[in-house]
Amino acid sequence: MTLTAIAVEHAGQFMFPTELTKSREDFAEGRISADELKKVEDKCISELVERQREAGLSAITDGEMRRHSWDLDFLCGLEGVECRCVKSGNLWQDTELCASVPEITGDIRFNPEHPIFGQFLFLKDLLKKGETARVTLPAPAHLLVWLMLNGNVSDTASVAGRLAEAYKLTINRLYELGCRSVILRDTSWNTFCDHDKLKRLLQGGLDPVALMPMLTSVNDESLAGMPADMEIILSIKANCTERFGHASRMHPLIVEAIFNHSNVSAFMAESDTACNLLGDGNVSFPAGKGLILGVVDVKQPQLESEQSIITKVDNLLAKITPAWLRISPVDGFMVNDDAYDTSSFTTEDQWRKITLLQNVAANN
Repeated sequence: MTLTAIAVEHAGQFMFPTELTKSREDFAEGRISADELKKVEDKCISELVERQREAGLSAITDGEMRRHSWDLDFLCGLEGVECRCVKSGNLWQDTELCASVPEITGDIRFNPEHPIFGQFLFLKDLLKKGETARVTLPAPAHLLVWLMLNGNVSDTASVAGRLAEAYKLTINRLYELGCRSVILRDTSWNTFCDHDKLKRLLQGGLDPVALMPMLTSVNDESLAGMPADMEIILSIKANCTERFGHASRMHPLIVEAIFNHSNVSAFMAESDTACNLLGDGNVSFPAGKGLILGVVDVKQPQLESEQSIITKVDNLLAKITPAWLRISPVDGFMVNDDAYDTSSFTTEDQWRKITLLQNVAANN
């Protein structure tokens, strides 16, 4: 490694303790009240904050332990957005299924009573002086591209403008309450690596190439004018390293749109994604921006070797020199992926992964 003072980061999500999982089940079955569930959530978040402190993490979150969905809980808390249950498509299922999806019911607006504010205040009251309270949010572009794919937008530019304003007011309110770090998780870029989704956009009369700058713009406009001490991290979910080869014409356009974000402090990406975006080193990384590199798996408990992590960092630094570099898990620890059996991954495994990262940072 050629950079000094490499720090350890995390994506904000942590695994639910068994106690919380059981309490959620009890609440869903009517065995406990909402107040009883909240007491368990409060207890688990308090214990999580202490574990993050012990692990040496400078930015602390509530682990998203009150959320049922990493994105919909926030999005459907905005005015003009509601969650509805879709039960169609279950002809070959033995049980009735329900998929929650966002639906635009009016003008998207800032909600001063959004639950996230009360949740943040509980977290902030647990922190000690000098500790940073962090919030994770789905990026505005994440919702916008979902609406485009599902034909829920008649005037894309107008919806994007209202969405950006609602986000801006929300993040400013979080700042007023004491938040100093926000991670925006942006999955929208996967759309342009997926032939099925590209086809859906085209069938809806949308030009994917013209949409990319709009996604960059809605994210950037939501962050315009933020105070200098508010750290904004854009977590890039472009988990399509192999598919980039099949969509090579899109690759330089995707890279340009991602790195054109001007109002973020840093980018967060899995090491494979970052190296793929940067290609053979002919891509200019934005000046003055930091990078958080995901280098350990969150689906399997086996520990990576320290040398494998160092190699990933060195491969990245051979291409670019960011303003600063931090290392992290590749994603949050609450990963739901049917392609992997994550039943063997325990709550203690996530801390073993964090300890491994701390050891790498300390020894290099």
